[in-house]
Amino acid sequence: MEHIGIETAQNVVVHQEVANLGDRIVAYILDTLVLVVWIFICVFLVVASAVAWENPVAIGFFMVVALLPYMFYHLICEITMDGQSIGKRAKKIKVASVDGGQPRLGQYLLRWVLRPIDGFYYLGLVVVLINGKGQRLGDLAAGTTVVSLKPRMRLQDTLMTEVKAEHVVRFPEAVRLNDAQASMIKEVLNNTQVKDRWTLMEEMATKVRTVIGNPGEGMKAMDFLRAVLQDYVYLTGQQGAKP
Repeated sequence: MEHIGIETAQNVVVHQEVANLGDRIVAYILDTLVLVVWIFICVFLVVASAVAWENPVAIGFFMVVALLPYMFYHLICEITMDGQSIGKRAKKIKVASVDGGQPRLGQYLLRWVLRPIDGFYYLGLVVVLINGKGQRLGDLAAGTTVVSLKPRMRLQDTLMTEVKAEHVVRFPEAVRLNDAQASMIKEVLNNTQVKDRWTLMEEMATKVRTVIGNPGEGMKAMDFLRAVLQDYVYLTGQQGAKP
C-alpha cells in the first residue's frame, strides 16, 4: 500500500495511507450511479412537465435547474461532507490537503474545475498510476490527495500503553475523531526525534480540542493527547482490552 508524507506547519512529516486505486474506482462508480439516478429523475420530471406545460421556456428553465446538482455534485459533496462524496464515504476515503490541514474552498474548487481534464482519455487515472501519491492533475494543482480512512491495524497494537478493560473515559467526545486522525495523534506522540516535538504536540492538541469540542483544561498537551487517544481506542472497541 502506498503512503504519502503529509508535512505539518512544523515541518514534520506524518505518513498517511493513500487510497488504493480499486477503492477510488468503486467510489467513482457509486457516484456515477447516483448521478445516473438523478438524471433519470430529471428526465422523467421534464417529460411529465412537457405534458402539463406548453411553454418551452419554462421547460428549459426547469431542465437547467434540475441539472445544476449534476454539474456541481462533486464540488458540493466535498465541501459539505468533509472531503467526501457518497461514493468516497462508502469506501472510507477522503480528500486531504498535503500540507496537513483541512482542504480549503479554493483547493476543492480547483480539483472540481480540472475534473473534466482528468477525465479526458482517462488522463487522471494515468497520472494517479504514475504519480504514486494518489494524485490526479486536479490534486497536483490544488495540493491535495485522496487518503484512506481505513485503519491499517488496530490502534491498540501500536499504543505506548495498554487500555485496560476498566479504563475510565475522560473525553467521551473522542468518538468524534476518525481512525486517520487517531493514527496521526499516535504518530505525533511516538515521534521523539523531531526537534520541535513539544510545539508539534501543542499544535496537535489545539486541533484535537477543536474537533472534539472539549479543551481538557489544565492538562498538558501530551497528557491530553494520550488521554483522548486512549478514550478513542476504548470507545470504538479497538482496544482488545485485557481483564
